[in-house]
Amino acid sequence: MITFEGVSKYYDTTTALRNITLSVGRGETIFVTGPSGAGKSTLLKLIYAAEFPDTGRVTVDEWQSDRRNGSNIPSLRRNIGIVFQDFRLLGNRNVYDNVALALRVRKVPEREVKAHVLDALKMVNLRHKTDSFPPALSGGEQQRVVIARAVVGDPIIVLADEPTGNLDPDTAAGIMRIFKEINARGTTIVIATHNRELFRDTGKRVFRLDNAAVASEERG
Repeated sequence: MITFEGVSKYYDTTTALRNITLSVGRGETIFVTGPSGAGKSTLLKLIYAAEFPDTGRVTVDEWQSDRRNGSNIPSLRRNIGIVFQDFRLLGNRNVYDNVALALRVRKVPEREVKAHVLDALKMVNLRHKTDSFPPALSGGEQQRVVIARAVVGDPIIVLADEPTGNLDPDTAAGIMRIFKEINARGTTIVIATHNRELFRDTGKRVFRLDNAAVASEERG
């Protein structure tokens, strides 16, 4: 599903990632951990083509970074849902419209939009908040809206960058249960986090980055 083959990424004189080789199977959940600046966010950006490797190759399903063109990147991104730590919700749009936006930009018919949005909000237990606006929600509720927005288009991959970084432990545990449910539907999930509690005793593969390289691979 996702492979990195000898991937390195540089920003001016800074090495963001160095000779990364790893693979993620279809329907698998993996964790990427390491200290701040280790390259976790850069690795996710390479998966959804916000950045491109300077050396090596990234393959995501049938897309390959060394065979890219301008037309196939939107197709790649339609198959990937992204959960950001800082939410990135539109404060002047209600919950329903924030989630629906991911479908409306693809010109999905409004009747289909409604069905998908309500299903996504039901999954994260926020059907009752459709008319609420992000500033009126708790941090955990906002993150659940972000997750609904990420999965509303039925992506084959969900990427999460520090998805519980601003949340208390109980709320974080609830968010992780939602990711487990998403994965049970067959979605491949990659979670970048510095919080070891998220993957402790999960049995999932954990790649630890340090100094821009994979320092170890272990089971949570």
